Amino acid sequence: MAHIDTSAVFVGAVWIRPTGEALDRITKLIRLVHKRGGGPQVQPHMTLLSGMETTQASAELKLKHLASRVKPFTIRLGKLEARNEYFRSLCVVAEPSEELAAARQAAYDAFEMNPAPSFEPHISLLYGNTDEALKKELAAEAGGTLDLSFDAAAVHVVNAYQGVPVTTWRTIFERPLGM
Repeated sequence: MAHIDTSAVFVGAVWIRPTGEALDRITKLIRLVHKRGGGPQVQPHMTLLSGMETTQASAELKLKHLASRVKPFTIRLGKLEARNEYFRSLCVVAEPSEELAAARQAAYDAFEMNPAPSFEPHISLLYGNTDEALKKELAAEAGGTLDLSFDAAAVHVVNAYQGVPVTTWRTIFERPLGM
């Protein structure tokens, strides 16, 4: 007789979180734009994969597999962009790199969610349906760019999806890259 898995389905995402000085500067900028722009307070992160549906045990195993396939690498951030998208109302764009693209593809492979959709690597600073003029003003006040880099050192499985309030998104599992 076949075994039927009755474990609860876990829905979430895979993130890379900024580290070091970059984390501090991004967090300060998020607080600054949040004061005027409103919306939920955003945790600094770059989404590699979203919309994952699996069990927690499977997510942990798949994250371990992903982390073992990806070596630590550097992510460079640059231009601030205002968009008419709730989850990218104001964001800092990451420079495309072979390592970042490979990490994203490895995430989709590990979680068996191919083909991966197009990728615009970024870190959101503000969520919401914020006035366009205010977003542009906030980007200008921040200097228009965030010339920063950080080492992508770990991957996180997070309970981040539209059915969960942004303020309750949390890391469920974390694995260092290259291990």
